[in-house]
Amino acid sequence: MTTRADALPRPGSRNLLVKLWERRRGIFLRVVLWSFLALFLLPFIWALSASLKTRQELYVALPSLITWEPTLANYTYVLRRMPAFITQFTNSSIVTTGAVVLQVAVTSLAGYAFARLRFPGRDLIFYSLILLNFVPRAGGLMVQYELMSFLGLRNNLLGLILAFAASVPIPIFIMRQTFLNLPSAFEDAALIDGCNRFQAFLLVMLPMATGGMLVVGLFEFIRVWGEYLFTLTMIDYTNLYTLGIGIAMNFMGMALEDGEFTSYGAEAAAHLLTSAPVLLVFILFQRMFIRGMMEGLKL
Repeated sequence: MTTRADALPRPGSRNLLVKLWERRRGIFLRVVLWSFLALFLLPFIWALSASLKTRQELYVALPSLITWEPTLANYTYVLRRMPAFITQFTNSSIVTTGAVVLQVAVTSLAGYAFARLRFPGRDLIFYSLILLNFVPRAGGLMVQYELMSFLGLRNNLLGLILAFAASVPIPIFIMRQTFLNLPSAFEDAALIDGCNRFQAFLLVMLPMATGGMLVVGLFEFIRVWGEYLFTLTMIDYTNLYTLGIGIAMNFMGMALEDGEFTSYGAEAAAHLLTSAPVLLVFILFQRMFIRGMMEGLKL
């Protein structure tokens, strides 16, 4: 006769079932993650494959990701037949570097003030800045156009730097959270030792907030490097174009002026050259970026 105790699973079999479930769950999670990785990498792989194909191979009836006769002719076409590409690359580098440096400096000061200082209206000002992030940028584009024209900052790289660096709601939030998560004991010790508030910020707190600063810098770098609409509105002269609008204008201009058909492979090569600095910066600072995200977005 089977008792109730005999019907229950033994401890050893229960552990075996748990191990099997954990192993299957791990395999399932890996399959899901690899599937998402393949999905997100597919456009990049397709663009890389197209940039290495000849025109005849690119426009076959059944295109494929495999390049049977790889060639660098598309990259040569971009660099030799598009002299404006180098100028636009330089303009993008100047605008992006200036905007990143200026925004990191401003948001670090603002984030420290909102996190550590007490002044009237602090929370109201902070949450008002956060609400500005929900206003569509296209909705205020005409106002920005009139303001930039009034200040004489249109058709000027300095104007682009100042305008991009002024987009501070999310960076201020990240820096505020970064400073809130830092121990206040270091700051108190610096103040007791005779430092004023600015010295405590600059010498003690700021070096410990490099993770949040890196997150802000990378986000700003990615946003400004590929920005299109605002730059197209504020810049009229081709010698001031950045890469965000330069690629489309360059290919369109060549097709009309030279009477030549610009291949899809050359355009893919131009976009890959444009995205190369972003990928390089992210690969170099990947660990610090992840650490800064964990510190700066901790509520």
